[in-house]
Amino acid sequence: MSALNEAIEAIRKISTQADLNIIAEEWKRQQTYIANRAKVGLKIGDMVEWESRGVVNRGTIRKINRKTMEIVEPNRGMWGSTVYKVPASMVLGKV
Repeated sequence: MSALNEAIEAIRKISTQADLNIIAEEWKRQQTYIANRAKVGLKIGDMVEWESRGVVNRGTIRKINRKTMEIVEPNRGMWGSTVYKVPASMVLGKV
C-alpha cells in the first residue's frame, strides 16, 4: 500500500473536527516545505515545468514571490504569451 493510500485511510478514521484541524495545519506545513524545496536553485529567467490538473506546462520564471512564481508561457500564436501565477509547490523543476 502506498503512503498516499495509507494517509487517506487514516483520515477516514478521524471522527472529530479538532483532529481534522491538526491535519489541516500539518498539510499547510507540508505544502510550504514542498514549495521551499522546489524554489531552491531557481532564479528569474530559468525555464521550468509545473503540473496543473494532471497537465505539465513549461515556461520562464518572470518573478519569484514568497509562495508563488509568475511564469511566462512561450508565445502560442498571434495573441502573445500568457503569464501564470503558480504556487511554488506545483513547480516540478528546471527544464
